[in-house]
Amino acid sequence: MKLLFHFNSVDSNLLIIILVITAVIIQVMDKSFGNTFSLSLGSIFPRGDILVFGLMVLSSITVQSVLIKKTGISFKLRRYKSKLGKAVGLTTISLQYFADGILIIILFQTIFTSQYNVNLLEAVVGINLLTFSILLAILSSRFLRTFQNSRNIIMLAYTIAIAVLSLSGVIMFMYVNSFLQGSPDYITSQFNPWSSYSPTASTNIVSAYQIMSIVSFVAPWIATVFLTNHYASKTKTKYWIMISLPLIYFASVYFLSFLEHIHLLEQLGIQDNPLYSYVYNLFLNTVRLAGGIMFGLAFFLLSKTILHTQLKKSMSMIGAGLVLLFGADASSLIIMTLYPPWGIISTTFLITGSYCLIIGLDSAAFYLAADSSLRRIIAISNRKEHGILKALGYSETQDIVTSKVKGINKLVYDEVKSDNRLYISSEPADIQNYIDEVLIEVGRKNQGPFEKGKNQASSDAQK
Repeated sequence: MKLLFHFNSVDSNLLIIILVITAVIIQVMDKSFGNTFSLSLGSIFPRGDILVFGLMVLSSITVQSVLIKKTGISFKLRRYKSKLGKAVGLTTISLQYFADGILIIILFQTIFTSQYNVNLLEAVVGINLLTFSILLAILSSRFLRTFQNSRNIIMLAYTIAIAVLSLSGVIMFMYVNSFLQGSPDYITSQFNPWSSYSPTASTNIVSAYQIMSIVSFVAPWIATVFLTNHYASKTKTKYWIMISLPLIYFASVYFLSFLEHIHLLEQLGIQDNPLYSYVYNLFLNTVRLAGGIMFGLAFFLLSKTILHTQLKKSMSMIGAGLVLLFGADASSLIIMTLYPPWGIISTTFLITGSYCLIIGLDSAAFYLAADSSLRRIIAISNRKEHGILKALGYSETQDIVTSKVKGINKLVYDEVKSDNRLYISSEPADIQNYIDEVLIEVGRKNQGPFEKGKNQASSDAQK
């Protein structure tokens, strides 16, 4: 009998968690040190910012390389039959290393010439944001096809969330690019973005960016609620408190801006406190990361309910991807063109996060479709959170059956036609009907006795 469930996946999942935690620390330090050195410590520790920036660049590249390498080894991408998995893997790895190479050039410029080229900064931002948008657009179309086959509400929620994130990447690129286009060609250590230069963007782009910032946070939050709302049946009050914390944290940023607008903080003397600037900047730059941790945690919790080693890894990779993506937003720092370019390190995790997300999904669908025993166990599971797995397995199975039947049909058609004795016409409707019958039969085999009886009763009632 084939061994389906393994208990040796702890080390692999632990490695993923360690790498994600390291990446989160780098992202927080990137944004925090950017504000800290720019506001005060830069004058206290000359060139200390360059040293920290260099160490963080090397650390981020190391984490990204290890994460991509371990992901490829764990999922054995070379053995995949999925063209999507192969194409995404090759393209993503190439673009990731290309962007990292440009980042190293910026580091060398900063160290040896005490300046860096803004065009190189634009290149890194463009590669990451546009690749991120394209990959998520591919992922969104995959989710949409799965939803059309399964009509699962969780799948619909994530389809919308991923599509919104993809669009937000394009808007963010336009927003950041509009600021960088108006910046000087070279940024030196003497450049002060608060006094030397005041870049502006069009009102339409700024408004679109602000709207998408809100929508791209709320949409994944709603999807996470659909995925985890089964916990509310156990501890309803505790669940809604926990799930609402990221949303409250996110909304508080706009509440603080409102208090500043009415000068209430200034009247209370809070805004004049030097500590306020540090706390506010740290708060501002970690608000989306807090949401990403919650969104990713939902898939880490889902992986805990799965004993199948590779499928568990797939869910963990999806969670890791979400955490990295939401921690990579550093547009508010990048547009300031600080010296050194703080915020750009966090942005380089966009490709890695997208890679983890799409490979996690593709591999999960692959395992569910390839292993009939696993698919049967998931099908009879009464856990609500397994609905997304059922949808993935059904959709991938349908794609495989469709591809094989069409291949056989074409082979038979060509063979008969080559005899020159009989001309037949291919009937797509008949082929699709046959595919539907096969899938219905597969679904019946995957159902438990209770579900079979229920479906039989429903069929008899219709008659």
